[in-house]
Amino acid sequence: MKKLIKSYIKNPMLFVFLIILIFFTPMAIYSPGENKIKGVVTAIGIDKANEEYEVSLLTFIPTANQSYKQKNTVVSGKGVSVTQAVYNAQLAMGRSVGLAHAKTTIVSEDILKDEDVSQVVDHISRISSLPENTVFISTNGKAKELLESTTTLETELGLKLEQLIGFNSLNLYSIDTSLEAFYRGYYSDTHSSIIGELNLADENTSQNEQNSSNSQQDSGGGQEQSGEGSASSSGGMAQQGQSKKAISNQGGAVVLKNGEMVAKLNSSQLNALNLINSKSINQIINIENVPLSGENRNLAYRVRNKRVLKSTKFENGYPVYAVQVSLGLQLSEVDGNHIDLHENTEMSKMTQDIRDKLNFKLKSDFTDALKVLVENKTDIIDITQEFFRNDRKKLKKFIEKIDNIDEFISYVNFKISIVAQPD
Repeated sequence: MKKLIKSYIKNPMLFVFLIILIFFTPMAIYSPGENKIKGVVTAIGIDKANEEYEVSLLTFIPTANQSYKQKNTVVSGKGVSVTQAVYNAQLAMGRSVGLAHAKTTIVSEDILKDEDVSQVVDHISRISSLPENTVFISTNGKAKELLESTTTLETELGLKLEQLIGFNSLNLYSIDTSLEAFYRGYYSDTHSSIIGELNLADENTSQNEQNSSNSQQDSGGGQEQSGEGSASSSGGMAQQGQSKKAISNQGGAVVLKNGEMVAKLNSSQLNALNLINSKSINQIINIENVPLSGENRNLAYRVRNKRVLKSTKFENGYPVYAVQVSLGLQLSEVDGNHIDLHENTEMSKMTQDIRDKLNFKLKSDFTDALKVLVENKTDIIDITQEFFRNDRKKLKKFIEKIDNIDEFISYVNFKISIVAQPD
């Protein structure tokens, strides 16, 4: 035994280990947990009123409970700058915060209308480590109210905010509406960007507005929730004064020029622009008053597959952008009802009348959306880049002739061909 003790005493590493235990064990036992000093931010909202910014943070504080659900809360701070507002929000929370886990950033339309939004998010994206893959969206109300409305999303609908907005071809928009995509468009030659939009409405009117929106936006079904359902989605409620607010996703988007809002696209227009997006599938296309089985019917087709061929050239000195879109369509509804369409060959046939109506519908919607882009000199579909990649010398010569690259899209002659076949 004495020999064993002597061997331990001669080992210096044993003394080092004992010193570590003596000094650091009490500190580890009695020091506060990370959740006591740090707050996890999952979404951030930015508003401005009376020359003062208000930054709201959607956070969750880990707490022991039987349901294992996180407890979300909204904490906000105000300041003459976004930096000061974020600092005051931290003071109100009583914890230091990092934005590395923030999956959604929301700005109010008041900011988008009055100033360059890139300057607003510049500090928090560079200094506060706001990730560039965060979903970047706008709202017609206050960003704070929208965040307050999301606190019940997960418990009531099983949804998170980023799922409600979506930003890839398998979700709602079929466009990238991340902060990185915003900056990519902002620093492009045309300084044009597009971001998604979530609306706020009074609880007692939101359902009526959504029903009205669904009836008017007959080609907006491509903006679906996880590939199923209608073009509009509603989420949690928030108490603001005496009126409750509901989240309404109508599938629209905001067009930005130099970081400021210049126009809005409704779901039909956005759906039409996604027609030439090869990654955009599962869109819903509705056509009305189609002669079928001796009656006029309203049909809903789902895009099951798509092939898009694009070409650019200059004819007689002017740019021509030609697109051929081949669509594989599946009949999903007749008169708004799901019926056994696969066995009913009469319903599943795609007659020439159906093809003509589809062609007219899609081309009309595309022309309508293109008109918005031309009027506001916003190339959010990268037409200029297509010409630059294919024939930069002729493009440069043409730009020198018109003096301004922003005007280029208004000179482009679009030729779109659509071939629809049953899938």
